[in-house]
Amino acid sequence: MSRTPRVRISERLAWSRRVWLLAFAAFGLLAAAWSLAMPVDGTTDERQHLERAYGAVSGHLLGPQGVDPLVHRPGAAFQVPKSLLPPNALCVYFPNYRQDRSWVANPASCQRPAPATHAKVRVVSWVGRYNPLYYLAVGAPLRFSPDLTGIILSRLLAATLSAAFAATAAAIAVRTRRPLLLAAILTVMTPTTVALSSTVNPNGVEITAATLLWVCLVDLARPRLSGATNQRLLLGLAAVAGAVVLTVRAMGPFWFALAVAGAAAIAEPGRLRELLRRPAARLTAGAWVVVGALAVAWNVVSGNNKVTHTLIAVHPADRSVVTLLRVIAVERVGGWFTEAFALDIQASWVPLLWAALSAAVLIPLALLRARRVVLTALAVAAVSLGITVVLEIRFLGTLGWSQYGRYFLPGLAGVAVLLAAPFDDLPAALARRLPRLFALGAAAAQLWVLMVEMTRVQSGPVAPLNPLAGSWHPAVGSPAVLLVAALGAAALIALVWTATPAQASLPSPAGPYHGAKPQPGVEAGNTPLRHLMA
Repeated sequence: MSRTPRVRISERLAWSRRVWLLAFAAFGLLAAAWSLAMPVDGTTDERQHLERAYGAVSGHLLGPQGVDPLVHRPGAAFQVPKSLLPPNALCVYFPNYRQDRSWVANPASCQRPAPATHAKVRVVSWVGRYNPLYYLAVGAPLRFSPDLTGIILSRLLAATLSAAFAATAAAIAVRTRRPLLLAAILTVMTPTTVALSSTVNPNGVEITAATLLWVCLVDLARPRLSGATNQRLLLGLAAVAGAVVLTVRAMGPFWFALAVAGAAAIAEPGRLRELLRRPAARLTAGAWVVVGALAVAWNVVSGNNKVTHTLIAVHPADRSVVTLLRVIAVERVGGWFTEAFALDIQASWVPLLWAALSAAVLIPLALLRARRVVLTALAVAAVSLGITVVLEIRFLGTLGWSQYGRYFLPGLAGVAVLLAAPFDDLPAALARRLPRLFALGAAAAQLWVLMVEMTRVQSGPVAPLNPLAGSWHPAVGSPAVLLVAALGAAALIALVWTATPAQASLPSPAGPYHGAKPQPGVEAGNTPLRHLMA
């Protein structure tokens, strides 16, 4: 006798929870390793974000206008405890305050200990006018422990937040039996994404939330992709992820609009009208409108959208667009993509090889997509890169060469999701081996970049690879950091192995997607590729 539907549903829910927890452990442990490994201000602009976070949690949501002394960049002034930061935190990146020297890194032993006193000192953070919501979410430990302990706890909160978004996106891919989508999500979770997620910097959670937003929107636009996933659940997840993308950074409304436009462009005929007839969808759209309006209003009222002349401004003799585009193509674009995979270091062959293998798999498979999906993915990629070029030229005379590869990762996440989401009928062998290959590559790249970065901050930028050596070590010890990272990599591999057994051992989908209209004889959630390409 077959088991009752209630028992089968209970088993499916238990299995889904195990998958999510395993994904959360994988991404969370990898990010936690970075949180423990890096010195104060050891990752991009962390000092500025720490000052902003302390100001927010101590009640100063918007400080008075000020000018950063390093590059004369406008921001907001805050009073922070002297114990929060070493007096020369920037020595990890700069030998002095001169701007005519290239970037030079030193081992973190160059930092002098932060004073034990909680006496306040005035600082100016150039991110001091960013929306305070992210900083309120992760900065609470700084209020009660304004020192290295509080910094690490705030980093771990940020890592937890990003891991939850990444794990949810991965769990949707696993639950709906789309191994290629799971593999694509692993490519979006580059070492740069994980490193940014591990620090007090809204860029990391922006990337992971954007990834989840793309997954939810694409599945809502083409419901036959995920027949086992409840629409209300997808709408709820999209509502949260969209609100985060809209608020955490000034460019958030742009990336949100790109995701909505990209999903609408590939929607099944009549799907948008069907969605808008649903109260939950209208409520989600209304919430986005309110949150988006408030986010834009904050940027305008706070002055976050205003940038004046800085000491790092660049004024080339030939400012013609053609010349600037040539310079950007030759000198900047390669660095953008390098930084998108390996933050703050010269990317070695390991992450670049992983990126090349990922492209070698995703691009040929993209040729099997419907023409509309391919064109939409190409448009999203072009817009993501194009806006970065436009901003590079726009702010050259004030911020200098100011754009980086990590800035367009929210858009590239959409490209990966668009190209990978519709596949759910890969041959059984390929469906198992492909994501497992990606998992091994991702785990290797994550560990390699972390070890290179640990060597840099512990021994200096020219030291041979050895994450156990150096004149500086994390408070928990370098071996403990590597152990946490290894556990995260093992959990990542275990996640993919768990998600890709023989099909017979996987729980059956919960049933048709509410509102989906699969073709006769076609089971929802297992739609042949020819029907999805119609």
